[in-house]
Amino acid sequence: MRSLFSWSRYLIWIAVVSLLFATLAVFVFGLISTVTVVFETFSHGHYGAEGARVLSVELIEMIDLFLLGTILFITAVGLQELFVDPGLSEILPQWMSVSSLDQLKFNLLAVIVVMLAVLFLGIAASVELTEGVSIYDYGLAVALVITAAGITVYLFARVHHARLEHEEHLEDAVEVLDEQGLPTGTEEHQ
Repeated sequence: MRSLFSWSRYLIWIAVVSLLFATLAVFVFGLISTVTVVFETFSHGHYGAEGARVLSVELIEMIDLFLLGTILFITAVGLQELFVDPGLSEILPQWMSVSSLDQLKFNLLAVIVVMLAVLFLGIAASVELTEGVSIYDYGLAVALVITAAGITVYLFARVHHARLEHEEHLEDAVEVLDEQGLPTGTEEHQ
């Protein structure tokens, strides 16, 4: 049974390969979209405040798209590092190394918050106030989602911090028991 579970960790490759494929798709789509936006901007010749506003919003949306691709890539690498190849952290930059699933969740939540902000920016820039659409409704909805995500991040951080403190206390207790020559209960795992 133990060998079955040991082998089953390689099932994560399905997720890793899928995420890498999704990353490639998002980056290619982003490249095509960026070229299209730039080409249309210069071919239509709207060189005024309105053209600058539209171009700015579209380019910020492109940044958002590439940010999504980046988080897909980091998640793929993180899953590979956590489940299949822990030695991967030796060749990765420190900022890219993932030590827990909680860290991957934080990354995802952060991207969701940014994507919602960009979505709101796009709506705010495109809504005409004469249409009778209340921009405040969109702003309130986005603010509620960002607040909920912020609370979630805060709670995840508290749980993660408490877990780290608990692990430190356990390590300290094991050290004290070792110094006194008492059994620690970890001998069978070593």
